[in-house]
Amino acid sequence: MTVRVRLMNEYTVDWPLWVSDGPAQEGDVPIDEPLATELKTWARVFNEHYDWKRGWDDPAVAEGHAQEAVRLRGALQDALGRGYDVVLELWEVSDR
Repeated sequence: MTVRVRLMNEYTVDWPLWVSDGPAQEGDVPIDEPLATELKTWARVFNEHYDWKRGWDDPAVAEGHAQEAVRLRGALQDALGRGYDVVLELWEVSDR
């Protein structure tokens, strides 16, 4: 059985991983602390720079956020390996 893990931001969420259509808790998926810190940093950038009404406060931050998302998806897939399918849902940059 393959576990689907979504890498996705949501307002006020500090841990951007979702499993079984619900938010995962830190520790629900087996990753090391450096990758966990990178994921939390990525989510923090979203929460500090994205407004639900106005979008991103800086296009350069939005671009960096999107590039980091692609890198993190790959790193997460590599860390989890077989048995996991990591999907990136980057809704917050679709309106750029």
